[in-house]
Order: sequence, then structure tokens, then C-alpha cells
Amino acid sequence: MKTYIYLCLATAVLIAASGVSTQAQSRNLQRLVVEIPFTFNAGNKQLPAGEYNVQIVNPASDRSVLLIKSSDGKSSALLGTTDVIGLSTANAKLIFRRYDSRYFLAQVWMASESNGMSAPDSKTEKSLRKQLGITNQKADLVAVNARWK
Repeated sequence: MKTYIYLCLATAVLIAASGVSTQAQSRNLQRLVVEIPFTFNAGNKQLPAGEYNVQIVNPASDRSVLLIKSSDGKSSALLGTTDVIGLSTANAKLIFRRYDSRYFLAQVWMASESNGMSAPDSKTEKSLRKQLGITNQKADLVAVNARWK
């Protein structure tokens, strides 16, 4: 009887471990392609409108770094992120905070993931909010859908 219980426990642990490993692996291997129709800031770098490839460059780390690179290779940014918990969505997407006509990358969500990646507020964004006299909570959010590559 003890052998049976130990076998059941070992099986449950293996199943749970493989599920976590698969989720982490799928997130790290995803490459996104997204058409961004406006000029935007990723961290302290301003990038022009266009098609971008987005990928995690440090899959083994617990703090994700994103490479955001234009399809023509002329523009790119590296951006450190922190994980945020949300609801899983079928589509990958990038979320931007908008102040008037200025856009700042706020979050990146991979397809079928319940954890997203949140970009820190840049100095430029903080300065603009102070200049406009608004708080982060009053920014408009704009989502742009992405596709897997």
C-alpha cells in the first residue's frame, strides 16, 4: 500500500513539474511579430511606427529582457521587464500607455500565458506625466495584437 501511495505522489510531482516546465519553455521560445501603427517609446528609446519582432533574450533568467527590433533592422531596443499576473488570452499583444499622441510600451503578453511582462516607467514617461499633471492610472491603454513567428 505504501508503495502505491509513493508511486502516486511521484507521478503527481512529475506531472506538475512537466507542466510548469512546458509553460516556461513555450513563453521563452515565442517570437512575436507586431505591426505598430505609431511612434512609441520602449524604455528610454523612441522607435518609429512599423513592423517589429519581439523576443525574450534571456530565457534562463527570472527577470525577462525583451529585444524589440524592427523588421528592417534599423531600430531596436532592449527592455528589462518584471512579471505580472493576469488572465490568459488566446492572442499575444503589446499594451501601450497613451498620453495625447505619445505612446509608451507598458506590457507584453504572449499567447496563452497568464503571466505577462511589465515594462518600467521610463524617465521620459515620468517627465511627461508630471508636465501634463496626470497620474499613471489616468493614461489611456492601447492594445496591439501580435502574431507568433
